[in-house]
Amino acid sequence: MNKIKNHPTLQCYLKFLFTFVIFFFHSLNANSSDCETEIFKIDRNFSSSNFSRCEILGKNSIRLYLSPEDNLVTNPSPWFAFRKSAHTEEIYVELFYEKFEHRYHPKVSNDLVNWDKIDMDAIEIKDKGKKVTLTFKANEMASFISAQEILSSSWYDNWYKNISYLENVIISKIGRTSGGRSINKILIGNNSKNPYIFLLGRQHPPEVTGAFALRAFVEQILKDNNLSKEFLNKFNIISYPLVNPDGVDLGYWRHNLEAKDLNRDWGFFSQIETSMIYEDIRKTLKGNEIILVIDFHSTFQNIFYVQDQSDPTGYNFANDWLLKNSLIKKYYKFEIKPTQNKNNGVAKNYFNSSYNIPAITYEVGDNTEKEIIIRSSKSFANSMMSLLLDN
Repeated sequence: MNKIKNHPTLQCYLKFLFTFVIFFFHSLNANSSDCETEIFKIDRNFSSSNFSRCEILGKNSIRLYLSPEDNLVTNPSPWFAFRKSAHTEEIYVELFYEKFEHRYHPKVSNDLVNWDKIDMDAIEIKDKGKKVTLTFKANEMASFISAQEILSSSWYDNWYKNISYLENVIISKIGRTSGGRSINKILIGNNSKNPYIFLLGRQHPPEVTGAFALRAFVEQILKDNNLSKEFLNKFNIISYPLVNPDGVDLGYWRHNLEAKDLNRDWGFFSQIETSMIYEDIRKTLKGNEIILVIDFHSTFQNIFYVQDQSDPTGYNFANDWLLKNSLIKKYYKFEIKPTQNKNNGVAKNYFNSSYNIPAITYEVGDNTEKEIIIRSSKSFANSMMSLLLDN
């Protein structure tokens, strides 16, 4: 064992082999995952799909077993996504949670673009959330069923294309993950010497509502109005919207390909995703200033994790930013949770302690309506720009 620890080349080889084996078996499993009865079929042969295995209970019924990507997952974010074929009779799909319990209200789409919540009348929850039966009426067309809307890496690629033509926007790839997927950066600004604000997103694959907030936040900053123009004359934005593309595209619950929670790796930088972003930030900040970091996530309700009163700079900024917009509070209920910094690899704590700046975790509730997420995020972007311009 000591020989392995003292042999960097061998360590690197074993790390690569471990990653390859995980990726190989996931790919193998994903391609042999169909369940088909006399009248309908379930599959997961599309990006972000996930269930562990399936079992035919009868010609009208299939059970899907749901479990995380590895045994180290401790956060209860049980993602699922599958496709059902068209059918002429009523059918039943049972979700059986092998770990944790039901969390997300199932969504349905015919095209992976337009999504609706499945009616509550078609959802039966049993055994304290361990079993959930979805009922689909006769003569329904083929559709995708998922825990949240599916925002795979192709969704981000389309977004990048839509904004790449805008003035002061540069989209670039900073590297590739263990699974060969790109990590991209959005740079917004017209003077590289101006101070920088960094935005992170999708460290945890199922956190789709946070992704909606980040996109709306960025797009508001890109608006063709006086506030945005004045702001971008004085500040730069850099965003890494999809930090964990492997986990997202493979339908993971929490981790990357190496069974690591990326939001416990800041400051340690043992993972390729965080280390690439760290190196990119380090190069960007040569002689330049970073003044704020916002990390977008999702959880059970709308929360902002901020610095506590032992750090008056971060604490005061958060309160000035979040509490002085009375319009937001009327339709977007949220909680501000001041927390002490710990050396636990969380991005918020790392950036605050390393750069002595406000660093905030922007958590969006699982069930917050998409329209409200977008509207409030745009308002928060406006408030942030105004506050920074006034200081």
